[in-house]
Amino acid sequence: MVRRAKLINDIVELIPIFQLLSSEYHRKVYSALLDGWLTIEELRKNFGDGFEETLRILKHAGMLEVRWRMPPDPAGKPEKEYHVSYTHISANFYVSLKEFNRILEIVFMSDDEIEEHLQKIKREVELGRNSVGHIIKTLNYDPLFVRAIVKKSLKFNLKGQLIEFAKDEEI
Repeated sequence: MVRRAKLINDIVELIPIFQLLSSEYHRKVYSALLDGWLTIEELRKNFGDGFEETLRILKHAGMLEVRWRMPPDPAGKPEKEYHVSYTHISANFYVSLKEFNRILEIVFMSDDEIEEHLQKIKREVELGRNSVGHIIKTLNYDPLFVRAIVKKSLKFNLKGQLIEFAKDEEI
């Protein structure tokens, strides 16, 4: 197994990794994808339904590789196959323990509480107020909190200081 490290320069980037490692199911899918390239059908056969969320989390974290597998039969249809190539993380950030604790609170926050905050952020983004700076002023939230909540959600993308709706694209 090739050892590659995912470089992390912002503590918020740890959130999808925490999500991935917080569930035994996600860990099993991650482990299988680390060992080899698997298609949707192979994943479904090995893990049943639900692996799509793991793929989305991996994609959101920037850890998912995708390529086409050519069929053995020339008349067959190529299939996408998936793989994870990161076995380590290399973190380069400076954070207070208070901020680190805030990140952990968000990681373990209930889905209902997360959804409540996401709805408020969604309203702001729909009105065209998609900068973190504007959202923290309007909603009276902490910048780290806004960035972390958005990073945990698969409904949004965080691009620098801008929040965008995630495109409902095929994995």
